[in-house]
Amino acid sequence: MAKKTTQKQDSLEKLLRYILGLRPDEFGLHPDENGYVAVKALLAALHDEEGWRGVREGQLALLANQPGDQALLEIEGQQVRLKPSLASLPPEPPGPEQMPKLLYLPLKPAAWPVISERGLTPKPGETVARLWSDQELASRIARRWSPAPVLVTVRAMAARQAGAQFVPWSELLWLTTEVPAAFLTGPPVPPKAEEPPQRPAKDKKPEPAGSFHLGAPEPEVHRGKTKGKHGDAPDWKNQVRRDRRRDRED
Repeated sequence: MAKKTTQKQDSLEKLLRYILGLRPDEFGLHPDENGYVAVKALLAALHDEEGWRGVREGQLALLANQPGDQALLEIEGQQVRLKPSLASLPPEPPGPEQMPKLLYLPLKPAAWPVISERGLTPKPGETVARLWSDQELASRIARRWSPAPVLVTVRAMAARQAGAQFVPWSELLWLTTEVPAAFLTGPPVPPKAEEPPQRPAKDKKPEPAGSFHLGAPEPEVHRGKTKGKHGDAPDWKNQVRRDRRRDRED
């Protein structure tokens, strides 16, 4: 392996040791209870760092597939962690009394209208919502998710006084299960589009006499001779009958 490539590999390993083993929160990452983070989230954090935008998933796989004790990473599905023997997590958290007045919540644009109305709760499948004390870090995290991200300000101190719970993971990262909407401030939410009112069904007008609908059978009309008594007889027979009636009357 060329010297330059070796140096680059060593630098990546040192960076991963720091990110996954010491301070993932500085890179906008929050490992689960077993030290795992999503591979995609780790790559996004690396791509934010100057000089590391070319790191790909295959390079992480190589570091996980080294023989014996040489493996730096462990990968399970789409999750990755530093070997537990190399990690020192979590960092020493601050006391609850050191919670800042404001915390910041990075969001995708589609999530804000719902949260602004219902309040903040964990995402489906998660147990906590993550808040960040550093506004620039929170903005950087939001830009990983969307080109037009939303950054929400949380009045954390006021929310805690109202009963909300906040647990520090580090001085940068605070965890919560619920924050009422009254303590969240973000961009204006467009008003909901009102559905057009349904028009009441119009009363049917009475149909004029003699009218009929398309497709209905036409009324039977008799043309030519009139039916009835002797109506079907030839004209000369009818004339004979009339002459006989006159003779009897005379």
